[in-house]
Amino acid sequence: MTKEFAEADLLEFSNTQPMRYQRALVSLDRRERFLLDVERGRRKRTRLRYQTRGREVIVLARFEIDGPDHINPPTAPHRPGERIPCPHMHLYVEGFEDRVAFAITEVPELRVTDGNNGLALLEDFLRFCGVQHWPAFQLSV
Repeated sequence: MTKEFAEADLLEFSNTQPMRYQRALVSLDRRERFLLDVERGRRKRTRLRYQTRGREVIVLARFEIDGPDHINPPTAPHRPGERIPCPHMHLYVEGFEDRVAFAITEVPELRVTDGNNGLALLEDFLRFCGVQHWPAFQLSV
């Protein structure tokens, strides 16, 4: 579903400092609302997490960069019981919610332009989630 930001305020992005915020997204027909969460780790500053949620609590997609490995549930429909190293993508799966992870190479719709650039990865994630016309980024150290 195609989405856009509900507000045109600048998006904050820090290359080194911890960050944690959410921004509202809305479908183009304005009937569905979503949330985008952006997080950089406090202890491990290279860890990034981007996720979209529907109905405020249902995680639809979560992109994890330089975080811990994930072990899929033993009954998962994709690579059951296997350890998935970072970076990886969690996608909503009926009956498993966001507990199933995929290596980024297993998500063909995700086009990674620069795997070493956190801001580029955020833009890649926004494209993957169908977000159009995002506001400008305000970069900080």
